[in-house]
Amino acid sequence: MKLFVLSLTLMLSFALGVKAQDETYMHHEQFPFIVVTPASVNTLPEFTDQEFYQYSTAVYFAVNKTDIRPDDPFFTLYREQILPMINNRHLQLRKVFIRGAASPEGPYENNMRLGCGRSEALLGKLLKELTFQYVDVDQEVSCITEDYGYLCLLMEQASDPDYSLVKSIYDECGADELCCKEKLMAANGGKLWSRLLKEYFPKLRAARLILWFSEPDMQHSHLTAQGLQPVPELTWKEPADQSFLPVENQPLLFPTATRRHLIAARTNLVHDAFYMPGFGWAPSGNIQFEYYPLDGHYTYNIAMTWGTVRKWDSQQFWQVRDFQAELRRYFKGDGIFTGTYLGAYLNGDKYGIGLGPDKGWQGEGGGAGLTLGHTMPLNKKGSLRLEFMAAAGFFLTAYDPYVYGNPITGTTDGKYYYDYLGNASDFKKRNHIFTWLGPTNLGIQLTYDILYRKKRYSQQ
Repeated sequence: MKLFVLSLTLMLSFALGVKAQDETYMHHEQFPFIVVTPASVNTLPEFTDQEFYQYSTAVYFAVNKTDIRPDDPFFTLYREQILPMINNRHLQLRKVFIRGAASPEGPYENNMRLGCGRSEALLGKLLKELTFQYVDVDQEVSCITEDYGYLCLLMEQASDPDYSLVKSIYDECGADELCCKEKLMAANGGKLWSRLLKEYFPKLRAARLILWFSEPDMQHSHLTAQGLQPVPELTWKEPADQSFLPVENQPLLFPTATRRHLIAARTNLVHDAFYMPGFGWAPSGNIQFEYYPLDGHYTYNIAMTWGTVRKWDSQQFWQVRDFQAELRRYFKGDGIFTGTYLGAYLNGDKYGIGLGPDKGWQGEGGGAGLTLGHTMPLNKKGSLRLEFMAAAGFFLTAYDPYVYGNPITGTTDGKYYYDYLGNASDFKKRNHIFTWLGPTNLGIQLTYDILYRKKRYSQQ
């Protein structure tokens, strides 16, 4: 009998101890991202990756943006419902847990900027909305460059048919983001990447948060009745994704600068190795410079082509100077300047072309038209790209034919003359006009980023 009483006492003590432990950390029934504890609790709540995603709420961002939208649903809820609840119950904010991330499309260096910038933006706006008593609140803030771990979790929850493939790539790469990016972009000939871009990536462009508040012990007995429900105590597990590293009770240090391409140089290999039937090789150096804004669809491109080939023995010449300005619109937009684009251009030319002693033309011209192209990265950073393009439009030129030797006397005197047999007083330069409507350019082009802009961040 004594043994039975002792056993029952131990079981009741254990049960009460577990109950007390379970009630230490409570998530608000309506707002699970709010954790409330008695003021006497000093042990910090900690979260595994899965628990963090389960309880946290998210502030979503536009592509390539770190600005929080004025009409963001979370902050509307925050001002209208959460802040009144905090003030009415005299809750004291103890700690902010924030994890900012970017979706995988776009250059990796820029995604690093986005992940940290979104964490900083959410933390700054959150603390700004609070009263002065929260200035020195503890912060556990992290940046994820490209959140493939959460991508796997979303696909698993959706029972996505490609989940096993994506998870195997994630595991094979050991959560290495650049490795995941390369393999996912190549999977199924790029079709998988295109589908993920539409269905899942918008959910990754976010900063997620959990808020820990404390409440005086005298109000603790009323927490459950006021909408707070007990949940099991959460414990920390070292995440497999080392891109999420918590910072406890330390200043948050964001990168001082990240690289984002500003200007790229380009050359057209077709022009560089140009071959003209009836003339032969006529390489014409081509250099272009493209300016990239921080976001949007449009870029600005200028190009110069010059070629000089002289064959004195056969009286053949190739002298071309071409200048072109182009406005490009990339279909992807939002600062992702790869893929297919449509351009509009204006160009001007000055030329002297001779195919033999009696076939030569000299003149100037100009035109306008449309360009259709597609550009793709050749390296992991995306700084080296290959582009295919074709252009069509109109070209109008005023020119004069010229010949080698005097066309009137027929003597070869080592000079070049306009091919004109009329009265010299009636001669007018550029009296011939030629108009062309159709294909105007073809290109296989190499592009390389040469100038980068810097974005600076402050320390928290």
